[in-house]
Amino acid sequence: MNNMNPSKIAATCSKDRERLGEKWQQPRSPCPCTNFQQLPQAMAMEILSRLSMKTLFNCRCVCKEWLSLISDPHFTHLHLSRSRIGILIKKYPHNLKSWKPELTHVEECAESDLWVDTMNFTDNVPISEFGLVNSCNGLVCLSGPRKYDPCYVCNPILREFIIIPPTQKGRGWCSFVGFGFSVRTNEYKVLQTSLSDNFCKAEAEIYTIGTGLWRSIGNAPMDFPELPFNSYLRGALHWVSYGGNMSMLINTFNYGTEQFQRLPSPSCFGQRKKQSSESFKLGVLGGCLLLSVFDDESSKIGMWVMKDYGVQESWTKFLVIVENLFQRTHFFSLHEPIMFLSNGEILMVHNNWDVVCYNKEKKSFREIRITGTQSSFSFDAIAYSPSFVSLYDVSRGEEVKRVRGGNKSDKLLAVGSSDCVGSGMPPYKYRKLN
Repeated sequence: MNNMNPSKIAATCSKDRERLGEKWQQPRSPCPCTNFQQLPQAMAMEILSRLSMKTLFNCRCVCKEWLSLISDPHFTHLHLSRSRIGILIKKYPHNLKSWKPELTHVEECAESDLWVDTMNFTDNVPISEFGLVNSCNGLVCLSGPRKYDPCYVCNPILREFIIIPPTQKGRGWCSFVGFGFSVRTNEYKVLQTSLSDNFCKAEAEIYTIGTGLWRSIGNAPMDFPELPFNSYLRGALHWVSYGGNMSMLINTFNYGTEQFQRLPSPSCFGQRKKQSSESFKLGVLGGCLLLSVFDDESSKIGMWVMKDYGVQESWTKFLVIVENLFQRTHFFSLHEPIMFLSNGEILMVHNNWDVVCYNKEKKSFREIRITGTQSSFSFDAIAYSPSFVSLYDVSRGEEVKRVRGGNKSDKLLAVGSSDCVGSGMPPYKYRKLN
């Protein structure tokens, strides 16, 4: 071919065009992206909002128009309303020599399969020493152990974070931190409570993202809450405490009204004294508040759901589990339900050592094996629904930073996708769990 005369090549091409006739003149089929852009924006958003997070990140890299559409605040809200809850686990690699924890997200995909996404999230966020507090609308709050440690609010998916400075007094004795959102004012807030210097009362302060200031909101209940795995529902945090006679109490903090309140517990508990063998834990399952009661003596776990929020009579006994169906070498057993799978199973975290599925019909457990959670160390875990809520949209002028990554997997590797921001793509390593 290289030895052919250029004029002969041109003549051959001319004959081919004449032979093909009109077919030569037919335009190529438009690319799928062009066809999709002809849809009304509302319809395009409706379609995209139903896609998985992994697919959406690929869509962000198709063209500028798709990136703009997925970054639109209206799409963010629409996608968030359909985002399925999963587990965010702070675990340590199997090779403990590196001692760099990873954030691992476990969620359900089609046909009750579970997928694991591993996110390297360390370099300029001290996650190795900071604990997971709770999440809200895809944003995660991290808190440090020391008195004057700041808090971090981050979106692990978009790899954005802001630093919440400590209060003037720092965190005192028995301090408590919680994160939430006010629908009334469209603001994200961090709550902190701690005992006063004379230990006579608990003081509460709140930080509204975008103001740069902590402000006092008065006294807090004199208890020492430990947030359950999933505690955020209807704009409020929920936790269990015990009254003077050791009766079980359900406390809440509403981020809209900025008030502490109490919810009624199941009538069967009433004012009776907590038994030494009992442990109580709150959670959220299927959009309802859930109370789990663990009794070491009977080796049973009873679960109640509040079907009508705030109404005591709506508490219904939902499930009783015989603990010896699934045992591991622990001194106690805490099963915290997370979500219903499409096959009817319930995904649970067991003692922050295992992720398990419980089949209510067969009354059996199966363990979900996740690399890094079978070591001799327990893991940190919270409920988490991934979202595209950007801290740039909610920070109101506060400095937003990007998480730096140290591996090639932290960068977006896509040919011809220069429109995408590399740090905006999470370093997912998808693995299907059997």
